[in-house]
Amino acid sequence: MSLTLAGSSEATEPPEASAPEAAASRPHRDGAIDLIRFGCLVVVVILHSLMASAVLGTDGDVVPTVALSGTVGFTIASWFYQIMPLFFFIGGYAAISSWRRTQATGGTWADYIRARLRRLVIPVAVLIGVAGIGLSIASELGVPTGLLAEASTRIGQPLWFLAVYVGLTSLVPLAVDFHERAPRRSIAVLAGAVIAVDTVVALTGLTGLGYLNFLFVWPLIQQLGFFYADAIHKPVRVGLAWTTMVLALASLGVLVGLGVYSPDMLVNLNPPTGALVPLGVAQMSILRLSHARLNEIVAGGRTGRERAREYRARIWQRIISWGNTYGIQVYLWHMPIVITLIGILGFGANLVAGASFGDGVPLAGILLPEIESAWWWLTRLSWLLTVMVLAGALAMAMSKIPFPGEARLSRFGQWVARVAGEIIGHRDSHAAGETRTRARARQLRERLSSPVSRAVIAVALAMGGIAIALLIGIAPLIWTLVSVAALVTSLVLAATMKAQTPVGSSPAGSEVTVADRARALVSLG
Repeated sequence: MSLTLAGSSEATEPPEASAPEAAASRPHRDGAIDLIRFGCLVVVVILHSLMASAVLGTDGDVVPTVALSGTVGFTIASWFYQIMPLFFFIGGYAAISSWRRTQATGGTWADYIRARLRRLVIPVAVLIGVAGIGLSIASELGVPTGLLAEASTRIGQPLWFLAVYVGLTSLVPLAVDFHERAPRRSIAVLAGAVIAVDTVVALTGLTGLGYLNFLFVWPLIQQLGFFYADAIHKPVRVGLAWTTMVLALASLGVLVGLGVYSPDMLVNLNPPTGALVPLGVAQMSILRLSHARLNEIVAGGRTGRERAREYRARIWQRIISWGNTYGIQVYLWHMPIVITLIGILGFGANLVAGASFGDGVPLAGILLPEIESAWWWLTRLSWLLTVMVLAGALAMAMSKIPFPGEARLSRFGQWVARVAGEIIGHRDSHAAGETRTRARARQLRERLSSPVSRAVIAVALAMGGIAIALLIGIAPLIWTLVSVAALVTSLVLAATMKAQTPVGSSPAGSEVTVADRARALVSLG
């Protein structure tokens, strides 16, 4: 996350450090980065779809279960499919580029946060609202309570990523400021914090303390993305990239061999451990080596006729454009699709329970095959294709659900503020200690009128709304309503934030100081 808060450092930085202006003149999209980001989401969808399974219990109930986890093959494969470090690393690259463009066009930190909140929060609010209503209807139709509870949990599980991403996004300007002032020191501090948390967990056995690394592992990996953004237009040092990749993987292998970290990279995800850092560095090195070639591919390649290259480029552009538009929706809606399909297959298995097919093969076992059996593996391709097609179609449909624009949300927020002010003022005029009470009310209104205060509250509400769905679930319906209310309130506050003064300028008395912004944004962590 990045946050170049002050412009005063420009005069003292070396020429290559004053990158915001140069970055602002570069193309706004990087085809390779967009393609990899969408590819990372697809990998997550495939992984979740493979792991989500169910069996038919002895009493006829559908029992959701996790497939593959714990097997040797799954553990080895986790070194390849654990792409969350790569995603956050790419997020850092995109974040610093976007923030610098915002600055170069006269935008402020408020503009940046407002745009990011709207892009991230609206799809989540729609998911939680629609899924919560759907589960409530299913409950009324008699779907077993246990299955509904499992569905509520599974739908909310992928939201951890967005909760972290919202928090990181809000800190982008501050993180970029640290990067541009003291890049190596920023990395060292975050890396030291990761090591300290892992050490305390190892010495005390209190695994719950590992969740502190949410504050350090992902910001560290994102901070590495800032370095990548600064180096992207410099010549690739192939030997250095290969050496970095080998050393990162070797160090990770040694730490795993010593028992410091689990060999299963999925185990190292929640809570995040330091194992994800060298894995992310290795992925970063691979990207550095292949970045230019990937951009050539999405541009149509360098071989063949001009018309053929243009045709290939258009195809890649359509894929990238679709991924940019609907990728986050696919990520959010793939689990409801998986759960619904499992429910349908379970219902069908119950209907045919006791019946057989051919040479005594139970029909129920065809619909819900034994996990990791030959038939289970044979059906995985059709299962994945069904999930992907339905998730893509649902993502496109859900993105069409109308949502109030920023102008309408802003007007609504201003109306609420006026009504609340009138109510407080009316109450104060009839209360004892009128002067003191009105003074406190005025102070509260002044604080809430500050863009910094609104930003802090908006981000906190967004993270809180997502956390409710993640930790508690979206059923019963009351939690859906609370979660959606928090998310919508976050969007209303974000819409009412006015960008008064570009970051770095300081007309006396007209804006909040850089220190105030930093303190407010740090409090979000």
